[in-house]
Amino acid sequence: MSQTPELEEVQENFNMGIICAQQVLAHFADRLNLPEETALRVASAFGAGMGKAEVCGCVSGALMVLGLMHGPSGPCPRPQKETFYARRDAFTEAFAKAHGSMQCRGILGHDLTTPEGMAAVRKENLFIKTCAPIVCATCALLEEYL
Repeated sequence: MSQTPELEEVQENFNMGIICAQQVLAHFADRLNLPEETALRVASAFGAGMGKAEVCGCVSGALMVLGLMHGPSGPCPRPQKETFYARRDAFTEAFAKAHGSMQCRGILGHDLTTPEGMAAVRKENLFIKTCAPIVCATCALLEEYL
């Protein structure tokens, strides 16, 4: 698999109902020795900012990848945890700088929790025009923090 998913594939995945968090985690599934089906299930509740237009699903998916690759699997010394959190924080800061926000409502300019906001996102086709490129960009950015 390439370091960045192809935009057309990501757009088609959105059309089939595969959300941003799922796409990011699934992109790295092979490297995580994680079955793609498991990746899709684990990340399935994190789209649309966990349904609250909060943290973008791309960020949630990326943090799952970071946790699976570098996170402590149990008790660990504070310096090890701090090193992991520094990696996490560097990624989230870079994401926010690149996209102007870490929240769906900030990125899309609409509140997905309201019927009006969701209608605007759908009318403007933002899941394809905005979210799909961000999935690709997130996967590329995440490579810098693995």
